[in-house]
Amino acid sequence: KIWQQNLHKSPNAWEHFLKNLNPEKYDLACIQEPFLNPVNLTNASNLRKHWDIIYPMNHNKNQDRSQVIMLMNKKISKNKWQEIPVQSPNVMAIEILGDFGKVCIYNIYNPCDHDNTLH
Repeated sequence: KIWQQNLHKSPNAWEHFLKNLNPEKYDLACIQEPFLNPVNLTNASNLRKHWDIIYPMNHNKNQDRSQVIMLMNKKISKNKWQEIPVQSPNVMAIEILGDFGKVCIYNIYNPCDHDNTLH
């Protein structure tokens, strides 16, 4: 099961999200506009027990702020998923393998004032 939410960079929304993201219920969280601290990371020390935090491949490598992150439940083996290379702070993707075959999941932030992310 996937949790998807735009947090509008809000620390309050981030805290609410953390309190309600149940690792027994969700496998993956796709977040747009996450709250990032001054060093451009999530405040996620309490997440690491149950979740792998996945940033876009170019996170902290360019001046643009990452607008998406994913959290993968640690009950899903790292041998069963991998990040798909996407060179954008607004788009990221993962590929998950299982008995069902292969599925690709994209997390896309598209600003309201333009559609440059899609081009």
